[in-house]
Amino acid sequence: MARSLRAALLALAAALGTLASVGAAPASAGPPDEFVIASFNVLGADHTDGRHGRRGFETSDVRLTKALKVLRRTHVDVVGLQEFQRPQYDRFLSAVGGRWAVYTGAEWDTDNSIAWRTDRFAFVEGWSVPVPYFHGNTRYMPVVGLRSLVSNRVIYVMNTHNPSDTRGNAAKWRREATAIQRGVTRVLTRQRHAPVFMTGDMNDRAAYFCPFTQNGVMHSFIGGSNPKGGPCNPPRSGVDWIFGNKYAEFDDPRIDRSPLVAATTDHPVISAHVRLR
Repeated sequence: MARSLRAALLALAAALGTLASVGAAPASAGPPDEFVIASFNVLGADHTDGRHGRRGFETSDVRLTKALKVLRRTHVDVVGLQEFQRPQYDRFLSAVGGRWAVYTGAEWDTDNSIAWRTDRFAFVEGWSVPVPYFHGNTRYMPVVGLRSLVSNRVIYVMNTHNPSDTRGNAAKWRREATAIQRGVTRVLTRQRHAPVFMTGDMNDRAAYFCPFTQNGVMHSFIGGSNPKGGPCNPPRSGVDWIFGNKYAEFDDPRIDRSPLVAATTDHPVISAHVRLR
């Protein structure tokens, strides 16, 4: 685990070092900078398309149309997407035109992506962080720097999907991934002094919240606490998460399990209103 964490943080340091001039714009007396962030496991196309599709769900093209309706209804400005497979990625870009942009974990792997409204944010920089997935195999999770078109401040968003136990006990790999993600958000916060967010399907509840927040850098969209020297008190939540650092305040947290969402995916859609400090 130490080797993987060290490699991920070295890659991050190299990425930040080559873009040292990029940072958060100074705070000003302008309008408050507020937006909606979400995390959305869209249920991959390979679960529903073809002869052996999952019972109770329509094919991915139909569900992607519903997913777009969910994003509009929730007034989402930036979203971490999991299981966002190539057919869904292609259909999304075809449907939204230039109104949204997407950054993927890798050119060959769109499963973990970050999307944002182009009338709200502009792309600044992006890279990927290697984390262990099923059986320890590496997958690449995206990180983007986005410049707010309201305040000119830069925010950073990382999106991830940690492995479930569907292919054997993956607790070891989730622990290693959590340590990497904790390290990335810590380094970004300390080097950039900018709002940092983590979205994702972590496939863990307390087992993610407690170690991820133990260094005091990130807090959950839905509360909970992890004081130094005190007991960890995770919020009542599922396996889908949104976290932010000290430069962001969350309000109006939502866990949407409405009929529209249930017809789209096997996860709730979580979101929160953000105000930048």
